[in-house]
Amino acid sequence: MRDSLDEFKICETIVLTCVDALGLVNCEILLCNTDRTLVTAQYSYLAPAQFPEPHSRRVVRVDFPVGRKISELDTAQTGFTLAGSSTHQVWLTMPILDVSGKLGEMTLVRATNQAFTTEEQNWIEQIAAECAIAIRRIRLNQIVQTQTVELKRLSQLQDNFLSTVSYELRIPLANMKMAIQMISLALKPNEISEEEVLTLSPEMFSKVQRYLAVLQKDCDREAKLIQDLLDLQQLDTDTLSLLISVIDLNEWLPYVVNPFLKRFLEHDLSCEVSIEPELPPLMCDQISLSRIMVELLSNAYRYTPVGQQIVISAKQVKNEADEESRVHLQVFNSGVEIPREEIPRIFDKFHRIPKLDIRKQGGTGLGLALVQRLVARLGGRVLLESNPTGTLFTIELPFQSQG
Repeated sequence: MRDSLDEFKICETIVLTCVDALGLVNCEILLCNTDRTLVTAQYSYLAPAQFPEPHSRRVVRVDFPVGRKISELDTAQTGFTLAGSSTHQVWLTMPILDVSGKLGEMTLVRATNQAFTTEEQNWIEQIAAECAIAIRRIRLNQIVQTQTVELKRLSQLQDNFLSTVSYELRIPLANMKMAIQMISLALKPNEISEEEVLTLSPEMFSKVQRYLAVLQKDCDREAKLIQDLLDLQQLDTDTLSLLISVIDLNEWLPYVVNPFLKRFLEHDLSCEVSIEPELPPLMCDQISLSRIMVELLSNAYRYTPVGQQIVISAKQVKNEADEESRVHLQVFNSGVEIPREEIPRIFDKFHRIPKLDIRKQGGTGLGLALVQRLVARLGGRVLLESNPTGTLFTIELPFQSQG
């Protein structure tokens, strides 16, 4: 009975069990609302004489939309003779209780002078306790189901909002980028006609160049934010498509790292790239893999102190569980430790650790959330180790990702 989530079946079983075991002429269960003040449902026994089908017994449910007050009595037993009749009845009322309070009550009717014995009352009390446990489970399940539906609705609203906002922002951003490009061209007399050239003093020309650089940087930053939001939405809804191709890590990894070398040198960061010889080719989505590595390299640049080291490596390892070979792509940066209390949240959306951002690059906190989801989409996992020596991110991937 405890395992059932069907309220009617539970109450029907209890009513019929009590009728058969105790020789009752009637039995009913009243269930109250969460405030434990009003009756919301009544389950009553119909004897064969009350039901047209021969040899049939049935338990019926009556709902009380407005509700009626439930009694405040504890266990009570009364006996009386029906008016105009010699029939004597004994009524027993038993509360249905759990640790939170009263969930309802049972009323049992016996057409006899014999009162309910102590043993019978103890048995009925046990039945009422079982009923309370089952009803509580049903109500908790109903709450969970309601919350699940609401969470799905809110999640859908969030996805729709992000999709709409991201789409609407991409249009003005595209126009801004076009305007920036046109102004940049207007400052280069060798690339456009003479009448389109902006004639500026050297001082003003320098200022405009600086303003344009700021505009371009922030425009690119906003474009990346929008793309990250769209990608996260697609990953969360499992709609991001992959294009699987062969990747030669010996050629591909240096190609991804090279754009960062200048920035590393500007801050006296040494960089080492280590690729295991004869590493097999990787079957993977190149765009997703590039985004993963770019995010990790950007983090290494942002958080590594001056004079420290960044090491990027690729090697083949055997998975202990299935003994299949996998590739480990690793980014290690020395001189920075992620606080232990931050590690469980490091892959959460919008989570940042500003105090570690020594170059004040800012960010949205979406990068590592995107990394984790992209890696999972490729069939792999992200491993993180951090101690006073430094921080190591490991991307473990199968040599052949599923599209």
